Amino acid sequence: MGFIRRYISQVAQSTHVRKACRELLKSAKNENHEQFLALASGYVDLAQTYFGSSLQETDCLRASRTNQVFQGLWQNLRYAKRLSDFEYMLAQALIESTPVDGPVGSQDQLITKMRLLSPRTRFAFIAHELENWPLRYVCLVMRVKAPELHRLLSEARCELCGISWESLANEERACLEAISASLEKCPNPSANRALFKRLSGFPRVSEIRSEWLSLRPELVEVRLRFIGDARNREEILENILRGICETSMQEKPPLVDRLVNTVQFSRHAKINVS
Repeated sequence: MGFIRRYISQVAQSTHVRKACRELLKSAKNENHEQFLALASGYVDLAQTYFGSSLQETDCLRASRTNQVFQGLWQNLRYAKRLSDFEYMLAQALIESTPVDGPVGSQDQLITKMRLLSPRTRFAFIAHELENWPLRYVCLVMRVKAPELHRLLSEARCELCGISWESLANEERACLEAISASLEKCPNPSANRALFKRLSGFPRVSEIRSEWLSLRPELVEVRLRFIGDARNREEILENILRGICETSMQEKPPLVDRLVNTVQFSRHAKINVS
């Protein structure tokens, strides 16, 4: 019962946070710089962590690239009718700005492994595992259904544990995906017993599961390393505010674009990050 209460509390908190973000987005589209900054503050850590786990670069360059992303989002903000539209633009800006052949080496092997993940897999992993985005909203932004997202998350966990996803048999992959799906649900004793029995037939999957549980504290440390301290975060937000105050927001999108985006958000300018 304690887990169920915590689960319900997390869902309620997530709903409250997203409701507040929707209000900030609505106000920000009226060229309210402070409201946009408040909205951006909830996503800065994600951008910093994504860039840091993508390639080796200085803190200054990572902060500059983060600033470019949010300036681009500010310029295109009127295209975002829904909060998921804003998050989709953010995700695309991060994924598409990942260099194909950038330096990925690090003294920390875990960081190197994160940098070797594909951009889409890396974003899904960071958003869900490190930034605690609910599965539903990661699926919405990634334009995938839950089973495919569980495959991406399982692939990331497997690679971070030092075992190639490609080396696993289809049955082993399916078992890992089932474990991933079980993490998103309230505990079901019958389902858990069946999954545990299934797991006993795949030693490598049991190894990955155990290794993954031991890696989670290290991943938290990696995230904290990339987002920096409070002073560093404040400086990034100040630069974002200064940048958007000097940048004009695009006018209201054409009617055709608005109609298309109502069905599936796809009409917006590409956000370039150098």
